Amino acid sequence: MSNNNIRSASTSVSRRTLLKHGLAGAFVISSPWMTTSARAAGQLTVVLNQGLLAKLWIDELNPRFEKETGAKLNIQQSVTGAMLAMLKTQMNNPPDLMQFSEAGVFQARDQGLLKQYKTSSIPNWKFLRKEFNMADDFSAGMIDAMNTIFYNTNVIKTAPTSWAELWDVSNKGKIAIPPATWNNGIRMIVTASQVATGLPLDKAQYDFQSGIKHLANLKKNGAVVYNDAPQALQMMQSGQVPLVPFYVAFAAGLVAKGAPIAPAVNLKEGKHGEIVGLNMPVNAKNVELAQAYVNLSLEKEFQSKIDSVLRARCGHIDVVTSPDTLKLIGDPANTTYADWAFLSKNRPKITEMWNEVFG
Repeated sequence: MSNNNIRSASTSVSRRTLLKHGLAGAFVISSPWMTTSARAAGQLTVVLNQGLLAKLWIDELNPRFEKETGAKLNIQQSVTGAMLAMLKTQMNNPPDLMQFSEAGVFQARDQGLLKQYKTSSIPNWKFLRKEFNMADDFSAGMIDAMNTIFYNTNVIKTAPTSWAELWDVSNKGKIAIPPATWNNGIRMIVTASQVATGLPLDKAQYDFQSGIKHLANLKKNGAVVYNDAPQALQMMQSGQVPLVPFYVAFAAGLVAKGAPIAPAVNLKEGKHGEIVGLNMPVNAKNVELAQAYVNLSLEKEFQSKIDSVLRARCGHIDVVTSPDTLKLIGDPANTTYADWAFLSKNRPKITEMWNEVFG
């Protein structure tokens, strides 16, 4: 998701002192891994990934957390790039949890900015899908914010079946792509390499130079760059630019309301998976409360809402993806996951090269 161009917002959520004291004891029974000292800490600061993800946690999980723990929540909203900067500037006094994508997890881990989870203290961790356990217990994956080609059904009558179709001369002037400051913008470069070389993702992603070169050909085919989510959504809905790579979770609501847009669910080179998880800064103060928040986030009841509300695949292994969600995301086997440890390390160079073409 975007590292820039979306304004951050913050929200504080708290409960009455009476509720705090009256219900704190209930959590001792239902959640025995929580200690008295953790509850006494009083407040947990969580930075959520802004927008629809944050709304789901705020509406569905946070009230329950406060009720069961008696703790107060200080909720902020931001994006991956800003959170990575916060991890550095506030290293000695960071938030307790931060929700950002795998694109930032490996970078933050390698820079010593994240704490590895003690999974034995998070009972629901055992239900986490293997691919959602990122960077060996450094991130609790919650949602796959999958990216694919959206198309305006009034203009494009047949769903794309390959990313290569964006380069077809018949689609000249019909394409808008994300910038390299967005994670799906980096995946667009990798996919361009797949199209250019004919290699699968596990090989093509290490040849980003070929991807940049092939994106230059896409620019010649009239591709423009969108700068924020509202612009991308307006382009695809109006049909002004009918082919737009975008995140399913953030457009699913418009599809449900009847907007003339649809996601391509089966692409030859694979759709773009991007797992967003809860991550604990290395110097987080309220570790036990943070672990309790992660544990509640991994409960099957809440995880099922990721499917029913956001229409996305969740991290809980026992939540079966619903037919309505599968209509939007297609076969999960067609979703591919990039080597973000490599891409994050090389992102400055990749971005520099992208700017030479599109800057």
